[in-house]
Amino acid sequence: MMNSCLRYTRHSAALATTAVAGSVFYNVVGSNQDSSSNSSFQHATTCEAKAQHHNHNQHQKSIPSSKPGTKLLFLGSGSSTGCPKPICALTFQQSLLSEEQQHKFNPSLLQLQKDMEAKCGISKIAIMGDPKLNKNYRNNPSLLISHRNNDDDCDSSSSSTTTSSPLRNVIIDVGKTFREGALRWMPHHGIYNIDGIVLTHEHADAILGLDDLRGFQIAPRMLKGGGTSMTPTVSLPIFLSPLCLETVKQVFSYLVPKELSEQEKRKVKEDASKGIKVVRHVASLDFQTVQFFQPFYAAGLKMIPLPVKHGEDLICNGYAFSVNGDKGKTINVVYLSDISRMIPETEKYIMEELPPTDILVVDSLLYGKKHSVHYSLDQALELVERLNAKKTFIVGMNCDDFPEHEDANRLIQERNPTVELAHDGLAIEF
Repeated sequence: MMNSCLRYTRHSAALATTAVAGSVFYNVVGSNQDSSSNSSFQHATTCEAKAQHHNHNQHQKSIPSSKPGTKLLFLGSGSSTGCPKPICALTFQQSLLSEEQQHKFNPSLLQLQKDMEAKCGISKIAIMGDPKLNKNYRNNPSLLISHRNNDDDCDSSSSSTTTSSPLRNVIIDVGKTFREGALRWMPHHGIYNIDGIVLTHEHADAILGLDDLRGFQIAPRMLKGGGTSMTPTVSLPIFLSPLCLETVKQVFSYLVPKELSEQEKRKVKEDASKGIKVVRHVASLDFQTVQFFQPFYAAGLKMIPLPVKHGEDLICNGYAFSVNGDKGKTINVVYLSDISRMIPETEKYIMEELPPTDILVVDSLLYGKKHSVHYSLDQALELVERLNAKKTFIVGMNCDDFPEHEDANRLIQERNPTVELAHDGLAIEF
């Protein structure tokens, strides 16, 4: 029944729309919920009912404006494994074969589906239809900040930033799924360049997309006639903690050239004289370390590293920053994508040294129980109350632990109407 359900859903999704969609916009911070999060949502108890509801929402969805402008854009919102989980997607995959044929070629499939049924509830929904229209489809956490700030210009002030200032784009974390999320969502918002990368920590879901950055850069050898104004004149800056840099050096040694000893330099010169030369076409990156609570400037945007515990054996950086919006309002953001315990000094800094938080982005891996290296939903909601954020978006949700996206938002907003799950493609315009 499940495979036929998925085949029906994908076909319906293809008929539902031929345009890119999936973003939700907040014109001003403070909107309590989007139009899809409402108390009238009825929980579906069968695959067919859930699929029909999902496709009905796709039919009803209006395609939002996607003009370039100051905004936050979630390129990813899920956990390190993303959603759907691969084993679930493969077990309940769409197939050109009938269910009878599938079970004939793979006799263990039926038993596997029975075993995994309860463990893949949301994954089965996440593989339905177009990922752009499915809020349960989630990549690793990644946030793109499109801004016009000139915070690092001593002659400029926030009031001098206007809509004529160029938009620059800073991305927090480039994990395993970065390339997929960037290609899916950046074109929809007219974003074609990356001006800075900020990393939270050294885990795979934050750094493994570093190699993909070379595919986003224009190398002079790619251009005719000596290049154009789009030719990169400087390496792409990567801001990260000293510990994170040490991990990057080990994982991506070819992206972080080491300082050669005099003996090594002589060897390279000797090899070159013999015609032995190794050329690696890699990303042009400029790694810059940052320190806790010490401001730095990522493509003109002032950012402050906020240390938090991500498991008791690791300190992860959150970040605070303020975006000067196109409509004249400054939006203050605190981003905490990987947290298991708030450090008292950090909470004190947020409350006493930073302006009131307009938008809080906070981690919550599990819906109903605690975890050793991530917040639970209860812990996230407790932090929301303490920080008194105007609007909060939850990220990092375990795929098959949280309820379905719309269900989860309804339940969460019964507890706190200012909090909701983020989703891939969510755009918050200023």
